[in-house]
Amino acid sequence: MPSGEKKVAVILGLILVALVMLYLTTQPKAGESGSGPQLAGGPDCAPGGGGAAETQVLGKPGAKLEIIAVLPISHGCHAATEAEVKKAYEAHPDDIYLTIVDLMGPDAAQYREKVGVAWTVVSINGRSTFHLDGRSITIQQMEHRTYRPSDIVPIVEAELEKLS
Repeated sequence: MPSGEKKVAVILGLILVALVMLYLTTQPKAGESGSGPQLAGGPDCAPGGGGAAETQVLGKPGAKLEIIAVLPISHGCHAATEAEVKKAYEAHPDDIYLTIVDLMGPDAAQYREKVGVAWTVVSINGRSTFHLDGRSITIQQMEHRTYRPSDIVPIVEAELEKLS
């Protein structure tokens, strides 16, 4: 094997070892839930009792903001996101029409079609991407990936302010 190929092979081997070490050091130990975000199927995202959670509707149609949250409720996932959308509703019950739909439930297809997103999403007046404090935030998929649950209330406040 020529000298150049040996160098490339050694570098690739070192990169592989570094990536494996990074993976091993960032995973929670057995029995630990970890303090960071959980991946699908992790301890904070375990399957529920097998059935789907019922669709929750709060507020009245025609409110200033219509929020549709399609979340994997029956799997124990996105509890923080669910809590934050409810917190936003409780702060502005006259201004928000909130629907929380279980991603695995019978109503999910209808709401996924309505918001135009096939996975976990929080849609506020038909949008799920917002700008907050100089950041672009998309309230879709896993918590702590494209958004933090704590982003939701400030986004709702900003959207309500725009409508005042």
